[in-house]
Amino acid sequence: MTALLILYLVIIIFLIYLLIDLFQTGNINTFIDNWLKKALWIWLPFYALWRLTKEVILKSK
Repeated sequence: MTALLILYLVIIIFLIYLLIDLFQTGNINTFIDNWLKKALWIWLPFYALWRLTKEVILKSK
């Protein structure tokens, strides 16, 4: 129960941080660009693994 409460608290704090960052940026496109750059490291390894699999392993010879 305590872990769930802490998780909710962290999510709420993160959402407040996002709202503050959005209002400081002033432009939704700039805000999205900044957060995409910050989150690039999350999806890039999965995309690279998919490309490696598709182009090297599954490539017909």
